[in-house]
This record gives sequence, C-alpha cells and structure tokens, in this order.
Amino acid sequence: MYLEVDKQTLADLALFSNSQQKQSVFALLGKTQSIGGHEKLFTMFNNPLSDAKQIKERIAVFVYLNENEVDFKIDKNTCDFAEFYLRGQSPDQNPSILMALLNRLGYSFKNKSDRYVIRQGVFCILKLLEELKQFAEQLTEKAPEFLMAYKSAINDFYQRDDFEWIRHISDKNKLTAGEIAKAEYLFRSTARAEIKNLLNVIYQLDAYLTVSTSGKARGFSIPVIDENSEPGLAFEGLFHPFLEHPVSNNIDFSVQKNICFVTGTNMAGKSTLLKAMGIAVYLSQLGFPVPAAYMKTSLFSGLITTINLSDNIDQGHSHFYGEVLRVKQVAQMVNQSKHVFVVFDELFRGTNVKDAFDASSAIIAAFADVKSCFFVVSTHIVEVAHQLAKNDSISFRYMETTFTGDRPFNSYQLKEGITEERLGMWTVNNERILEIIKGNK
Repeated sequence: MYLEVDKQTLADLALFSNSQQKQSVFALLGKTQSIGGHEKLFTMFNNPLSDAKQIKERIAVFVYLNENEVDFKIDKNTCDFAEFYLRGQSPDQNPSILMALLNRLGYSFKNKSDRYVIRQGVFCILKLLEELKQFAEQLTEKAPEFLMAYKSAINDFYQRDDFEWIRHISDKNKLTAGEIAKAEYLFRSTARAEIKNLLNVIYQLDAYLTVSTSGKARGFSIPVIDENSEPGLAFEGLFHPFLEHPVSNNIDFSVQKNICFVTGTNMAGKSTLLKAMGIAVYLSQLGFPVPAAYMKTSLFSGLITTINLSDNIDQGHSHFYGEVLRVKQVAQMVNQSKHVFVVFDELFRGTNVKDAFDASSAIIAAFADVKSCFFVVSTHIVEVAHQLAKNDSISFRYMETTFTGDRPFNSYQLKEGITEERLGMWTVNNERILEIIKGNK
C-alpha cells in the first residue's frame, strides 16, 4: 500500500530535482556510494508507504543504525566492476580442467583483456564478500529482523560446501591461476545468482546508511508512528531542511483541531513552514528520518499540496480557475481517502479580495467537518481568519513580524492567534515607487 501523492505535490515540496528546481530533498539525503544504492534509494523515495508494518520495519533499521556505530565500507568502483564481471559469460569448463589449463598455459588461451576482467572481477567479489562478512559480524541480537535477514543471507553463503576454501584465500594479495579459475567458476557459474543477491544487499545497505548518516548530520529525528484509532500529528522543532540556519517550530493536529490556519505578512515564512510540514509527512511515510526534533504521526493515505500552482495556458485556464480545479481535486481525494494531509498556501490568491474571502471562508468551513483529514491553510487575508474565529475545529497561528524602528523583522516563529500586521504598502513606500513615478512627470 502506497501513499497517494501527485506531481504538483512532488514539485511544491521539491522532493526531486527538475528543470526549475535544482535543489531537492532527495539530493540532500541521497548521496549514495554506489549506482545500485542510488537506484534502490530512488525507488524507495519515490514510493511512500501507507502500511504501518512496512514503515515500522524501515524505522527499526534507522533506529538501530543511529544507536549503533555500524561500519560498512562501500566502494563504487568495486561494485561497478563486480557488476560488469558478473554480466560476463559463465565458464563452461569443469573447474578442475580449467585449473589445469590455467596452470599449464598461464592464461595463454585467453586474451589480455579477458584475463584482466577475470582476475579483477574475482578480487572485487572477494573484497565485497569480506566487507559483508565483517558487517554481519557487527550485528547484535538487538538488530531488527530486516537486518538480521541480511545477516542470514551472508552467513548462508559462507556456509556453502563449495565456498569453504574461499575463507583461506580472501586475505591473499595474490592468487594462483588455479585459485582464480576455481573462484571464477564459483562466482560466474554455480553461485552467480546468490552473489547477485548479496550485491543487492550491499545496495540496500548503501541506501539505508546514506539516509541515516545524512539525516543525523542535519539534525533529523526518527518519527514515531501512532497506530491509535484516532488520527493525530504533532511536530516539535520542525524546520525546513534546505535552510542553513533554520528556525524551528511546534505544531499539532487532532480530530478536534483538524485545521491549522496560518496568517502572516509576505516573507514572514508561511510558505517555508507549510513546505516543511509536507516534507516531514512525506519522509515519515517512507519510514525515513524527518526534519524535526520530534514527530509523532498517524498514517496517511494521501498527501496533497497547493503551493506553487501555475497558470495552464495550453487549456486556457486562468490562475483562479486552476485553483478552483485544484480545490475540487482535493475535495475528491478527501472524499475517497480515509486520511489525507492537505496544504493550501495563499488559497484563492488568483482572484479579487471579495471572491477570495467568500470562497476561502466557505471551503475552509466545509473542510473543518472532515475530521479524518488534516489541513493547513495560509493566507494574508486576515478577514477570513476573523470570519472563522468561532469554529472550534480550527487552530489559529501566525508567523510573527515586528518592527524595529521603521524596519520590519521576521522572527519566523509561529505564534498562537491571528496577526493584524500588513506590509504591502510599507514595501511599496520603502521601494520609493510613488516617488519614482512622480519623478517622471
């Protein structure tokens, strides 16, 4: 079971890089050591889950990696060459015959390129197997089942009857032609499938270790999944991961307070806060660390945001009509799904103030009755907040802006209540626009 997320949401939250958005959450966390690790992580990252068991399995891995110093060396070149080597043709000779030929002819029946691939390939596989063995030896009884399954796969391979002799050559810097021939037959013939499975283990570990290390370095924490029957979501120390010195905030949702209504001036940090919430929800449903000091969440079936909605020129849609269609899409999703997290940034900004006021008030009031879903809505039209002030399902918050002398100061701190601050005319006057116009007369 997967979390329902659309392209607009992926773009709004900059989860993946695109032509307009070079920075992304995936790039931030996804600096794997191997190509295979990158592919595994991309697949995981692109498929957020909604199944508690699967999410908790991943979380257990990150908890263990965070609490234990697990050392596992992954070398890209070694992995790449091992992959190339395993794609080669399987030796069709019996290893004893092949060994005799190699010992007698010294590879003379092979060209130099083939000899290099075989010799280098064997050494790469031996190196990777040794790293896997050392990794397995580090795992304690407290390791989660997910990692213990890897340990079993590694140990099972080492216990193969035809692999016993490998233990005696794994530390040798130079192998005889006979040893290379025997290893070649084992690696590319009788045990090729098992070795490919072990390479897959390496890539999975690369993905997990990369996210664990990156998250820890950036102050991420492991989310707590709440499977209680009543939905809930709470953040402590939530921050946006792209910021070098982010300001953190606390916020929570419940069935009783399923809408957070955020007011604030332009540039007060509303959009950044909303994006941080969306990113944290997405990562939590991956079972990944999240950009917060603490996060406790129930499971969502959908995540949908409306932050950077553009005009649809091809279909002749105005920005406002695009917003209406987006709200309709959200309404349909909310109606069909059990538990959705919805983000609206500056709802109905594409129309006049009167229509924006009427539409926003009506839509938000309707969403307040959908107790199974959580909504966060921002606006600088504070009149909408006052219109809905008596609705007990809405918690009102604002991003603080204060004046120091005649200059505004944004603390990026979320406060309880509704702000009355407006900076539109201050900004116009500060840029001396009217004086510039009058100077042209």
